[in-house]
Amino acid sequence: MDQDRQEVTRPAATPLVPCQAPETGATGPILTGDTVEGRPVLGFACTARAAPVAADDQLVLRGDEGAGGPPLRSSDPVDQPSLLRTGRRPGRQTRTEPVRTHRPDDLGPGLADRFRELIQGPRAPLFTTALIGHLAASGHHVWLSGGAPRDLLSGAAYDEVNDLDLTGTAPAGAFTETARQVLDLDGMSAEHPQRFSPDTLVCSVLDPVARGGGPSLDYRGLGLARDGMPFPATGTDLLQDARQRDLTVNTLLYDPVRNLVVDPLGAALDDLATPEGTRRLVPVDTSADPLAQAEVLLRALKFLLRWDGLALDDGPLRAWALALPDDLPDRLDRRGGATWHRLAGLWAQCVPDPGSPALEAAVRRLGPVAVRLRARCEEAAG
Repeated sequence: MDQDRQEVTRPAATPLVPCQAPETGATGPILTGDTVEGRPVLGFACTARAAPVAADDQLVLRGDEGAGGPPLRSSDPVDQPSLLRTGRRPGRQTRTEPVRTHRPDDLGPGLADRFRELIQGPRAPLFTTALIGHLAASGHHVWLSGGAPRDLLSGAAYDEVNDLDLTGTAPAGAFTETARQVLDLDGMSAEHPQRFSPDTLVCSVLDPVARGGGPSLDYRGLGLARDGMPFPATGTDLLQDARQRDLTVNTLLYDPVRNLVVDPLGAALDDLATPEGTRRLVPVDTSADPLAQAEVLLRALKFLLRWDGLALDDGPLRAWALALPDDLPDRLDRRGGATWHRLAGLWAQCVPDPGSPALEAAVRRLGPVAVRLRARCEEAAG
């Protein structure tokens, strides 16, 4: 149907507020791109299997990609006399160029209030503001990530957002230890037990009463490029994090300390609402890793189903999916049964209703590789 199209003018991006973490010296957290022992810092691994503390966070340097497991190398700047602050500060595309940021109310009236209500309102965990404040005071940056920024920027009310996901520069042990301290100070440790996944480095704080035992808050450090890293690790670089997410619309972040919406790639806001009034689905993670490709495909399917009925431009997504190697399932077979078990779990999350009438059409729209992947995931789910 032909429609009158209006050109949308987006407000100019505002520069990021200067980073509060120290730029030089042996104080403040070590960041991706700093230099230790003459090698660039890639990020952080964790040696704990449960209940990590900051001492469990280990520095990952260039050259550690071939190691059989996380290196034993302290992430405390005091323990690294060779540390040089050469890395990109959080919120910078380069050492001098800021990432695109916007004041929320420049993007929509009342948007700042909706973000504030989500984090500080009656439905938010009581400890959230204190936790963010403690992390910021220690030199770390924290952002609201995942579906919350995307959905609020799409017009959702704060009480329509169910997930509270955070990301930031703090490694898993530092985050978990800080969260434990905040809960202890407020006398809420018993009410909000913590969980940690050593396989994903996701740190969760549970709310058994309000959310039926589910997570009230999930945190994972900023992502690293997946290729070549044989163990879980996180970083501190916004652009690296954005480039390993599934779709551009899911790269948006919100900085609660500086009250800024962050669009690291400079494309997410435009893809979320194009001038034609559509939502554009563009894959970000173009890794050649078979598992990464399968995971992006399943997550993309989730959004095709969730947004069925909306005006979508899925051309970029379809072009990427149709170009996937025909033997992708065979390549996954070579990874072993654990890979299919993982994908079956992701399939269950992305397709909560296998009987949905829209499922068949959505899978076929993504091409023959998606059809085969669906069959194998359903087989693995048993």
